[in-house]
Parts: sequence; C-alpha cells; structure tokens
Amino acid sequence: MLLLMDACNLLFSYVNWRSVDEDDIQMNIEQLKRTDWFQQYLHKQPYRDLIVFDKAVRNTIGRLTNKRLVKNPHRQAYQRILTKALHRRIIITTS
Repeated sequence: MLLLMDACNLLFSYVNWRSVDEDDIQMNIEQLKRTDWFQQYLHKQPYRDLIVFDKAVRNTIGRLTNKRLVKNPHRQAYQRILTKALHRRIIITTS
C-alpha cells in the first residue's frame, strides 16, 4: 500500500512539474520580444492571433526554459520550436 501511495505521489509531482502557468508564458514572451524574428511574428496578423489567443502555442512558449531564454533569446532552437508550433496550428485551423 505504501509503495502504491509513493507511486501516485511521484506521478502527481511529475504532472505538476510539467504544468505551465500564465506567469511562465508572459516571462518567456517578454524575453522573446527582444528578438527580431519574434517581432516579425507579432506584426503578422495570423501569427499574432495565435501567439495571443491559442492555448497550444502559448503552452509551447511557456515550456521554453526561462533561464536559458534569459541568457540567449536569439538561439535558433527557440525560433524553430515556435515556428513549428505556429505552422502546426495554422494547418489545423485552416483545415
């Protein structure tokens, strides 16, 4: 019984660890606003709407590692991750 409770506690802790809240999203957006490529997305209407309103895209932004993002917001991996998420949502919304 104790082993089962430990397993449930571990699973619950992992689920909460991976959750993204609005504070994470806002902090990451503030860091991404420093980059030119993110500014270009914000000036294009379909991308801006997805960044502001779409829950899946916002969760992708929130899952980016904030400490690394503060050190180097111009990293290519962030652009690739966000571009993939935006294109995925545009394909879904137009289908």
